[in-house]
Amino acid sequence: MSRSSKSRKTNAESRARYYIRQEANKRGWNIAHVSRGGDFLEENEIEAYFPNIGLSGTKPDFLICFNHEPLIIVEAKNEPSKIDQAIREAIEYAEAINSTQKYNIKFAVGAAGQEDTGFIVGVKYKTNDGWFTLTSSQQELTTIPSKKEVELAILADNGTTNVSVPAAAEFVDAAIEISIILRAAKVEASLRPKVIGAITLAMYQGKVDLKKESTLTSINNLSSQAINDSYDISKDKKNKLIDALHLSGTDFDRLSPYIGRIVSILLRLNVRSVLQTDVDFLGMFYEAFLRYGYDNNALGIVFTPRHITKFCADLLEVSYKDKVIDIACGTGGFLVAAFDRMLNTAESEAAIIQAKSALYGFDTNPTVWLLAMLNMFFRGDGKSNIELGSAFEEDNINPIKKRFTKAFLNPPFSQKDEPEYKFIDISMECLGVGEMLASVVYAGVFADNDHKAWRKEFLRKHSLLGIISLPEDLFYPTSAPTSIIIARAHIPQTNDGKILMSRVWNDGFEKLKNRRVEREGSQLPLVKQAFNKILNNQIENNKIATTILGSDIKNGTEWSPQHWLPQSEMNQAEIINYRQNIKKSIFQSVSYFPDLSAEALENFCDNWQNLPELPTEKEAAINFFFKVLSGKSTGGKDYTEGTTPYISSGENCNSIIRLIEKNDEECFIDGGITVTAFGYAAVQPWQFMARGNGGSAVRVLIPKFNMSFDELVWFAAQINSQKWRFFYARMAIKSRLEDLIVNSPKSRILNKTRKVAEDIREFSQMFDDFSSVS
Repeated sequence: MSRSSKSRKTNAESRARYYIRQEANKRGWNIAHVSRGGDFLEENEIEAYFPNIGLSGTKPDFLICFNHEPLIIVEAKNEPSKIDQAIREAIEYAEAINSTQKYNIKFAVGAAGQEDTGFIVGVKYKTNDGWFTLTSSQQELTTIPSKKEVELAILADNGTTNVSVPAAAEFVDAAIEISIILRAAKVEASLRPKVIGAITLAMYQGKVDLKKESTLTSINNLSSQAINDSYDISKDKKNKLIDALHLSGTDFDRLSPYIGRIVSILLRLNVRSVLQTDVDFLGMFYEAFLRYGYDNNALGIVFTPRHITKFCADLLEVSYKDKVIDIACGTGGFLVAAFDRMLNTAESEAAIIQAKSALYGFDTNPTVWLLAMLNMFFRGDGKSNIELGSAFEEDNINPIKKRFTKAFLNPPFSQKDEPEYKFIDISMECLGVGEMLASVVYAGVFADNDHKAWRKEFLRKHSLLGIISLPEDLFYPTSAPTSIIIARAHIPQTNDGKILMSRVWNDGFEKLKNRRVEREGSQLPLVKQAFNKILNNQIENNKIATTILGSDIKNGTEWSPQHWLPQSEMNQAEIINYRQNIKKSIFQSVSYFPDLSAEALENFCDNWQNLPELPTEKEAAINFFFKVLSGKSTGGKDYTEGTTPYISSGENCNSIIRLIEKNDEECFIDGGITVTAFGYAAVQPWQFMARGNGGSAVRVLIPKFNMSFDELVWFAAQINSQKWRFFYARMAIKSRLEDLIVNSPKSRILNKTRKVAEDIREFSQMFDDFSSVS
């Protein structure tokens, strides 16, 4: 072998070793040296740390320790075709170590491949009868086993384990990688979900032939075989599925060289064994793929996150006795969640058969229909009563009216011809008397005046059981504030009917580094408990939930929890923090707009001294303490530069976006409090102009009582503590702001002898001094 060939081989095997370290870290192993509290030893380190380990100078690529004892040997090779060699050598190293009778190596792992071909991993486990492939649900593990999988394998000691479900971050990483590969292969965005579906189905059925000239044929044959092997799907739907999944033509011919890498990534997720569990693998992967994959959001497919579909199925306590429908089922997330609960409650084979024929769905997008069919196929619901069609067509919906006991829904957002409320109405028509709906809906339906008449009419026919507001970033990167509506069909709302109003801001995930990742403290279980109380005709009032009566909303009043939930009582430290932030914002704006210091009003608050005395310890609506006005100005770009602050709907710099030329008719000459469309309040101790056009107009609060600067700060802080009430679908319009409940201070907060204008100018001078250059 030439020196250059040796170098290429060495580099390739180094990359394979890098892959092993990377994957082991993702699977929960500490890849630091054992002496530093880690689990890993590499080549020369092994005998240096365990001098009598029995290797006699031979050097496996890695030794992984478990509880500081040698347990796993890993050997890497530079080509996928050498996977058997890698496993065989790993076993030979393990046997050499075990022959010393000092240690007991139970796992031998082989990894082979390169970046352009992908990596293949095989895992063997040693029992008393020899070495066997490590499996879960009769499917071999295809990545480095996690610590949990190792523990369970040792307990079983028969070559089996229970596969660990990949973490959300692993799905996201894999989805992004595959998306980049498909883009490099020039596969159109609209065809990418089909590719993933076909490859996943082929891997479910058997091993894909990765020879470049055979890959497409292998995938097509395996996926067709899987579909034809299903005895529950009708022949017509089988043919539709096979045709829809068939990969052929120029688009897919370009894909052949990349399939090995895609298969490798899916194997890394243990796709075959995970598909045998009750985990919605395909749904979870597609959610990550379409949410985070590069330019995949162009497909117009928005997933309901899987933990939310499960939560809704739990709320309605779906069982095998139910008949379930989703008239806009997308990829089948709600149906999968319902089916899982049905199987878990089934007590006999007959009950399972009953459950398999009790799910029904519609979707109009052929690609989405295909994904839904595949999703149900993997769940074991071979019947898959999912129709490619619209629930708005009478021929489709009339035969199934009042046939179902549970309905789930996440209608498309903001479609002009098919608005969300019509999807809700049709779903309710599909339910029998007294049966229940849970639907994730754009929150504006429950808040705005445009839907007031619909809300009133809905309650004339049906009963509202609850509204649960969800985190605003639930569908990140799509911005769509949503709520869950829970309702009972064909029983008109009674005045004394109890209704849950709840707001969730921790659903077990948070946005971090441009993705939603798991976090502790999910409030969903607490909401489930609260809803159970409502079903039992009990009252629930706590930090995240409150109870209202049907009489409260009979006239179409908004259903938003943000309207009904009481404000939590703040401690002294929280109050001080809000007040400090109000003042900081003023001085930050001066540092950004130095000319503002000259605009600070010497007589700020003086013009209100002759007003009535401010009542203390008074709880009342904002319009008791202030006149609520709207800004009078048009967009900030319509004005020339000047010295007058222009207020818009941001939070930075005291909501000031620029300084413009003063317009006397539009200017608030005495200053005051401004509140943005999203509920952010700021004290303006200068003349200002404020945006007044459109739904995001700024509101201006002018005192009705004699108030000092610090009392204005107090009220602005009160408003900011309730900023959670306002968002894109429920802006701080004039009427909402007027009705916002606040408290006046316990005693008057009078100004100190220095006025705020003096403080502003002193700050500005200090800022200039610090930033001056000698």
